[in-house]
Amino acid sequence: MRLPKSVSYLVVFAATAVWSQQAPAPTPDQPAPAPIIRDPHSTKADLAVPLCPATFNDSPETDGIAARGDKGVTHPIPTYQPVAHFSEEARRQGMGKKGILYFVAHLSLVVDITGKPQDVCLTQSVGYGLDAKAAEAVQEYQFNPAIKDGKPVADRVVVQVEFHLSVSKF
Repeated sequence: MRLPKSVSYLVVFAATAVWSQQAPAPTPDQPAPAPIIRDPHSTKADLAVPLCPATFNDSPETDGIAARGDKGVTHPIPTYQPVAHFSEEARRQGMGKKGILYFVAHLSLVVDITGKPQDVCLTQSVGYGLDAKAAEAVQEYQFNPAIKDGKPVADRVVVQVEFHLSVSKF
């Protein structure tokens, strides 16, 4: 797709891995975590990315995934993070505007014992086709797996995929 001459785009991408701490189960005096909702600008491609549950009940005994706060577990380390590309919907959102558009998609995934992402789901939606683009890139990530007692273990992490679109009008 050719962009109008009156608009120039400088696309800058940055992805950072953030290791989230799973929230403890709510007590009777605390409200339950809010369910995850999709951005109203979600596209058909975004809808293909599953939403995460409000909480995960990971444990080595039930699903083989290291529990949050488990002492002696070193977290996975990303070794390969391919660039997520802007969607055409997000580019169109920037047309006719001036400044920087900033989008952040949050995805949860399990890094298995071989360092490959599994069970990718969305914890924060941004829409405009960017949820799908972020999930597509994250599924290609590679990691050194989490280690416990000298052995690789599966571990859940949350990855933030940041999109920056600098738009200027001539």
